[in-house]
Amino acid sequence: MNKFTYAVSNWIYGEESLEAQFIRLKKFHYDAIELMVENPETFDLNQVKSLIDQFSLPCCSICTMMTGAADETHRRNLIDRNPNVRKRTITYLEGCLDIGVQLGAKLTLTVPSGVANVTDGWTHENRELAIAGFIELGDYAKSIGNIFLAIEPINRYENSFLRRADQAIELLNLARHPRLKMMIDFFHANIEEDNNGQAIRLAGKNVIHCHVADSNRKSTGRGQTDWAEIIRALKEINYNMALACEPLPPSGANVYTTKEMEHSEQQMDLYAEECVNYLRFLERVI
Repeated sequence: MNKFTYAVSNWIYGEESLEAQFIRLKKFHYDAIELMVENPETFDLNQVKSLIDQFSLPCCSICTMMTGAADETHRRNLIDRNPNVRKRTITYLEGCLDIGVQLGAKLTLTVPSGVANVTDGWTHENRELAIAGFIELGDYAKSIGNIFLAIEPINRYENSFLRRADQAIELLNLARHPRLKMMIDFFHANIEEDNNGQAIRLAGKNVIHCHVADSNRKSTGRGQTDWAEIIRALKEINYNMALACEPLPPSGANVYTTKEMEHSEQQMDLYAEECVNYLRFLERVI
């Protein structure tokens, strides 16, 4: 029998205290939390471990901050023309994998070319650069513990490289690394895929993580997404990993700017409650 893990990716809460985020997720009976690591060197492991223990809310996954549109000094992009950017990105992702192992996370997820990078497209050269980075990171993941790297396709308005499940599968098949898998974000899939259920079935066991937001990026049920079909397809492939919710107000091409926006506590609570209740209901009845 399928059993999904319900989580929230905490970066959507911006500058809110980490403790307040744990309190919210516990209040609405989530199973886990996904944690963004902006900088591995300043990430407070001791604080996070204390909160995980205090609230009995494990970390299911590490979300990376892939600043694909930043200036060269701060850019993170595995397919960048500048080898120094690629090397720095590898070092950053290795640090995120390290933190994931220390927190017991099952995976670290990443957008290979970075968010808001609409320049680097789906070319042979870029695929080769991505694969080289994946293999290096997969080897590193294998060397440090039981953790995977999951690549995330995102939509054409936020990225020009990896946009669909079939492209992710092509990269996985070329890299052929046991620690490299993929995830599906249903907000992005609503834009790029012909059918979400077909994308899930095509990816099959390669899918080890999902991000959840409706077609308008709000909480489940507030948009046009066919969530029944998604849950049905996930059950067909025997998916038993996390559904990490990311409900947000509408945002631009660089979604990280939402971290700096003021967030209504009432709205954050409402979206968190709506997501988990809606998804648990569908899991029960489908």
